[in-house]
Amino acid sequence: MVSTAPDYTPLSDGEQQWIAGHVEYGRTLGIEVSDPRSISQFFDSSFRAIESGEQSPEDANAVVNIVAVLLGEHLCDASNLTWSIVTDEFGTDLCVRGPDTSKVFFPQSSVAKRWEAGETGWVLPFVSWVNEQVNGAPR
Repeated sequence: MVSTAPDYTPLSDGEQQWIAGHVEYGRTLGIEVSDPRSISQFFDSSFRAIESGEQSPEDANAVVNIVAVLLGEHLCDASNLTWSIVTDEFGTDLCVRGPDTSKVFFPQSSVAKRWEAGETGWVLPFVSWVNEQVNGAPR
């Protein structure tokens, strides 16, 4: 099988509205895009609440999407990244990327993997790592 370069396309109006809706919903929950600590606290407290039975397991998907979108928006603002749709031989996915596409990050996959692993306390180190990858120094 011949590997081809990934194809990046801007978000459609519907995808932009989906992101904006999740950002707004996150704000109603007290999460701010500009404050990765609030994103981290929401992820960690939601994970603990679902694990302990205080919150329904059916809420997990919504939590993952809210955290992924707010994290992606934060990375876009802090590291000059933009949302894109990437299509390659593995399929199509939502990502944030640098202008030259040499730096590509997948917020939904990153959040979902940590959720499945039961990893808390990872958001701030992840934000620092991405900033270091993009800007050459942690922020």
